[in-house]
Amino acid sequence: MAKKILKTIAEPSFTAIGYVILFLLFAYTLTPLVWLFITAFNPRGGPYLEIPKEITLDNFIRVFTGERGTGGTGTAAHPIYMSRWIANSLFIGFATMLITVLLSAPAGYALSRLEFKGKDFLMTAILLIGFMPMTSKMLPLYRLGKILGLIDNLLGVAIVIASGTIPTQIWIIKGFFDHIPREIEEQAWICGCDYLATLFRVVLPAAGPGLAVVAFLSFLSGWGNFTVPLIMIYSEPLYPISLGLASIFVHNPGEIGLAIDYGSACALSVIYAIPPMVVYYIFREHLMKIRLGKIEIR
Repeated sequence: MAKKILKTIAEPSFTAIGYVILFLLFAYTLTPLVWLFITAFNPRGGPYLEIPKEITLDNFIRVFTGERGTGGTGTAAHPIYMSRWIANSLFIGFATMLITVLLSAPAGYALSRLEFKGKDFLMTAILLIGFMPMTSKMLPLYRLGKILGLIDNLLGVAIVIASGTIPTQIWIIKGFFDHIPREIEEQAWICGCDYLATLFRVVLPAAGPGLAVVAFLSFLSGWGNFTVPLIMIYSEPLYPISLGLASIFVHNPGEIGLAIDYGSACALSVIYAIPPMVVYYIFREHLMKIRLGKIEIR
């Protein structure tokens, strides 16, 4: 009887504690995002969360015009390269996506269809290389980029990022090619298609969801990468957004960050979040075709 009474009293207490913990975690996660969004539209945005008296788009306009803002202190420093940073990030993201898809798709198709001695060892080696941290490979990649003239070069950054994503993307796209029956290729050959026509007219359209996954993940790798640009880019006009946002705080620390134009920085951060959502929206039709690892063949 006593155990039953104690259980009745304790159960609501544990439930209440669970809700309190969930609320604290939710507040911890959501508060910075609320501050970011509010400050982006606040004409006098600062490092503290405050409800603006009016809403403005001036912070977003300054991102593209390069005008200096006050940021609430009257002496806020504002970098003039934000619009270039956006263009640089777009170039790196789409270049990484293009390089990764063009190289991983043929490699994945070959590994899916060909049988040769040492294939299992090669697949294991590719997987292990893909698991290596990018920082552990940066020294040889930097030396190679120095020799090839790819340092302080946006294309060089995209190539290095793609080299780190290609191994895992080969495994992903190979899995999709494995689910495509070889019979449909044989039927295409019987109908008069050569190997190249079969690949582009039959196999690749059937593997569309896999290509969409590879394209989406590789774009995210290029768009949000920080380490590779930090090591390979010296010129501030060539910074991507990730490195540019960090440079704002490095160059203009001020007193607890008050010398920073938080309005423009937060506006740039909001813009930074948009392209991945747009890319997902573009590929969403193919991504939704993936059902439990199966591919729809039409």
